[in-house]
Amino acid sequence: MATENGAVEAADIEVIGLLAFTALAAMTRLSKDGDQAPTIEAHIEHARMSAQAFELFTQLEAWCANRDIDLPAAAGQYNGLYDDLDARTRPTTWFERSVKTYVTMGIISDLLGEIASRHELFIEEAGNWDVAQGAWVRDNIAPLICADEQLGARLSLWARRVAGEALGLVRATLFTHPALGQDPDTVDAIVAFVTKRHGERMEQIHLKA
Repeated sequence: MATENGAVEAADIEVIGLLAFTALAAMTRLSKDGDQAPTIEAHIEHARMSAQAFELFTQLEAWCANRDIDLPAAAGQYNGLYDDLDARTRPTTWFERSVKTYVTMGIISDLLGEIASRHELFIEEAGNWDVAQGAWVRDNIAPLICADEQLGARLSLWARRVAGEALGLVRATLFTHPALGQDPDTVDAIVAFVTKRHGERMEQIHLKA
């Protein structure tokens, strides 16, 4: 986590708030996923990932404390950000749950990395925002999808539905908080980047975007 002290611009505080709120949301999501896991091994791994998400939050908390930034206020402006997405994409199976988290955390992680990079914040954390959930799905779920054509077809449809909601949320968030992208003209570029990365991740688990 970046350690340099100094004044922080209001636009950067918006970015930090989104990072912190998303870390808390990821912690909660992974904990819930673990509670539904079919094996104790999967439960343990999801608990580990949930703890990693909270560790990211505590690092942000310490960074803000050194700069007199009110992190609860910065994060609180995003309260409820993911509620509608969750309400419209309720999984009915463990596979749907895992793929939903894979899709949403992948898309949001790419968004966070791109925004933070544009603001020159926490560059070294780029790629860590999904706390290894993507790697876990590629190692544990992708082989099962590859071996079952019908499962792959069903999950491809499910993943498209989830991705549609998540990408819509990305665009809406960038328009609602224009300081995140710095320039309104960058919204399309960010969405295009996130969409491209999503397609690559779908290929990695044998699903069609």
